[in-house]
Amino acid sequence: MKYIRKKFSLAIIFAILLCMSFSTTNASTNNIIYDITTKEIITSGVTHEKILRFTDAGWLTINILRVDLSNKNIRVDTLINNESIQNLTNVKTLTESTGALAAINAGFFNWMKETGGGYPDGPIVQSGKIISADREYNRYNDSMGTFAINNLNEAMFDFWKTDMEIIAPNGASAIVFKYNKPNTDNYNTIAIYDRRWTQYTPGSSEENPYLVEMLVDQNTVVEIRQGLPPVEIPENGYVVVANGDNANFLLNNFNVGDPVNLSISTTPDWNNIEMAVTGSAILVKDGSIPAKFSYVSSDTNGRNPRTAIGSSRSGKELILVTVDGRQNSSIGMTLTELANLMIELGAYNALNLDGGGSTTMVVKEPFKNNINVVNSPSDGSLRRISTAIGILPVFPTGTLDGIAIDTVDTNIFVNTSREFSVIGYDKYLNPVNIETNDIKWTVEGVEGTFKNNTFYPASEGEGTITAKIGNFSSSIKIRVLNNPAKLVLNTKNIKLLKGNTYTFTVKGIDQNGYTATINPKDINWSLGSNIGDIVNGVFTAKNIGTGIIDANYGNLHSYCAVSVGETVPVIVDNFESPNGNFTSYPPETPGSYEISNKVRKEGKSSGRLSFDFTNLEGTRAAYLVFNENGIKIDNNVIKIGLWVYNPLENSNWLRVELYDANGQKQMLDLIQNMNWTGWNYLETPLYNISLPAQLTKIYTVQVNPVPEAGDIYMDNLTFTYAKYPETSITLPQDIVASDEANKQVEITNADKAYKFNIFNLDGEPKNLLGKILQIRLADKSGSDVDTLISLGSVSKSFTSTVNMQILTFDSQYKSIDKDGLRILQLNTSDKSLRTSAAGQWQWFLNQLNSFNGKNLFIIMKDSPKNFKDNLEADLFIKVLREHKEKTGCNVWLFYNSSSNESYMENGIRYTGLSTVNINSLSPDAAANSKYLEVIIKDNVPTFQYKYITK
Repeated sequence: MKYIRKKFSLAIIFAILLCMSFSTTNASTNNIIYDITTKEIITSGVTHEKILRFTDAGWLTINILRVDLSNKNIRVDTLINNESIQNLTNVKTLTESTGALAAINAGFFNWMKETGGGYPDGPIVQSGKIISADREYNRYNDSMGTFAINNLNEAMFDFWKTDMEIIAPNGASAIVFKYNKPNTDNYNTIAIYDRRWTQYTPGSSEENPYLVEMLVDQNTVVEIRQGLPPVEIPENGYVVVANGDNANFLLNNFNVGDPVNLSISTTPDWNNIEMAVTGSAILVKDGSIPAKFSYVSSDTNGRNPRTAIGSSRSGKELILVTVDGRQNSSIGMTLTELANLMIELGAYNALNLDGGGSTTMVVKEPFKNNINVVNSPSDGSLRRISTAIGILPVFPTGTLDGIAIDTVDTNIFVNTSREFSVIGYDKYLNPVNIETNDIKWTVEGVEGTFKNNTFYPASEGEGTITAKIGNFSSSIKIRVLNNPAKLVLNTKNIKLLKGNTYTFTVKGIDQNGYTATINPKDINWSLGSNIGDIVNGVFTAKNIGTGIIDANYGNLHSYCAVSVGETVPVIVDNFESPNGNFTSYPPETPGSYEISNKVRKEGKSSGRLSFDFTNLEGTRAAYLVFNENGIKIDNNVIKIGLWVYNPLENSNWLRVELYDANGQKQMLDLIQNMNWTGWNYLETPLYNISLPAQLTKIYTVQVNPVPEAGDIYMDNLTFTYAKYPETSITLPQDIVASDEANKQVEITNADKAYKFNIFNLDGEPKNLLGKILQIRLADKSGSDVDTLISLGSVSKSFTSTVNMQILTFDSQYKSIDKDGLRILQLNTSDKSLRTSAAGQWQWFLNQLNSFNGKNLFIIMKDSPKNFKDNLEADLFIKVLREHKEKTGCNVWLFYNSSSNESYMENGIRYTGLSTVNINSLSPDAAANSKYLEVIIKDNVPTFQYKYITK
């Protein structure tokens, strides 16, 4: 099997499965048009599948993790922030910090505005320990389901009930309502917190001046306090917090030194549970979808991104699923559709988890330690969540058990070079270091030689490269292409600051449109000025100015314009006069801002920002808010810098706030630890910031419960500009090989040939030129032309002029078969096959599957590259490429275009013909009007753009 990625193929344990379906047994009417499924093994007992599903309603992107619960190599556990349950953390960070191999987001959670954090819904069990629970959860109905794995490694789906109480030595007891959950009734009900919740107790406040806190360490009371400020929670204990009658219960029934019995009981019993997270509705119960889901709300109803977990009927396989939504690449699912999907994937029981912007799946890259996000979160970035379900390895990295070949591209041009590498792995697919000198390389199917790990092909064709180390070997398929017909640089224009470097990549395209990466060392590089040096595709900017880089291979040339500039620092505020005011978060946080002459870097004064973060609750910040909506940041600013005087080391952060060109607030760090004294210049680059922007605030912030207070002084706020020469550069046209199919072919009556003309006239002629143009086109469409095709509307006057039927666009899609060739006319009036005509995709796939001829011609109103759905365009091209690879037939596309163009791409020819508007035809337009002549002789197609009037 093969492991396949976008840039290369690894010859190991990976399969691509292509499936087509024209109907579905799904309860919805959203019929499946096409499925693309990929599978890869992550480790022993864990596989990752990805389904890209095209349906009548649109796209679905589905990711699946399958986990063998009987495999001793792995275990499944709850992932949650180890510092505090309240610290929301994205799934990727949770996975990386715990060493997990893969994970999905898990339970629902609630935001906590006062801290910027959140807390999980329902009971949570991690590594056999209950870490969060709520007595009222599911108490009065079966609403929110919990997924758990017991100590026999069995998956469980149930509605948990929880009872908690605290028992004094005298036998008196009181109900505990919250365990590591926020209290919302001023602690009139008892809440218990340990270090998994926070480091400090709540402490008394204006709302709760007589709050009682009982500190328990190793099940023994160590302190009972009332009306006192926060204090650290014992590392091996917890704090019991109460007001009112429950406060009196603690005061009257406990003394320092007393044992404490905290009883937490759940149904099912958490003492037999290894991990548990809470979702919402149970989607599938014993193989059936419930008649009514236990929980449906506005947030969970409708088509949305989804996360779910299920288990097989045997209970031995765990199925973790994400479905992307709220984007063109995936429309999401309803709960019923999700339930049907879980059954389709083999689930006998399944639970809905938190979806929407939380939906995330991450997976370890096989044979490597990289953790990759494999779905597309609907927020556009990873949301911080409360809990995740992780798959963790049990055994450490072992000895070498196999190898895989890695390379940037398996297509190679003859007489160039390609570097290969070998990755070693143990029996659990963990990476293992290998000695490259021990690799023995061989090649079959093509001629060529290896020098170290670099292959130099000497003939074209399909081949196999094999690497061997000891008893282990791995092979990879390669395709050696004939000489390139065109070079393509990754950019045609670069701007670079003096002293920086830029690395070019080069792609070659052969006569059939197949591409291969070309090693920059195989290219001849030259630079027509003294602005820098270019060696093996790496340009180093040395002098300010402009120039042109020439990449040359044989007779081919590709050019890039280069401009070398310099940085210019500009002080935009010297803090010599009032420039802003003070604000803080929370609003009651003390502090101030003023212009001060106490300390200064230059001039007479600086800006003094005072802060008092001795209140330890939540994040605290002190801001300088600039006057008049802030300071404008121009398009060519690349850095923001500032001199800062720090009288005393502290652990605060220093940040800037700005609003980008899209009106989005951006916060950039100048530094995350102010651990110096005296003056220090700080700066932050404006990477990925849409400019122009507006700098609105500079502020210091404390995110930890550390009692910092003091001042900082700021001077010489500086913007660093990138300044480039204003000289314009005229770039030469790239030199490419001629198109072998673009030529005149003579045919006789004795030849086995087929000829058709394609024209693109629009409208009715309003002047003599238009009428003459129609007559000339009719003259060129005589008896030697087998078919006449129009890419635009056909006027009645032209129809009456020609003596043959014209294939025109209408609401229908149709085909013409003639002597081993097929012409397909598709309806793309809505820039899509799916939305232009119902059932067209299924018809199109059937037409391909039923055709065994040598030439396939497709007529479309629009190029697939103009489809409104990029994924549909990619699928359309993919299907044609697969048909080409499978049958070897020629595949040509013809479409309406803004210009006359014809090119090959991966074996498919794309040919566009521009529109001639004959409503108001000018002499120049008439003289330059063209049609397409296509001739198939001996099953070999050729074409020419020909003038209508000549």
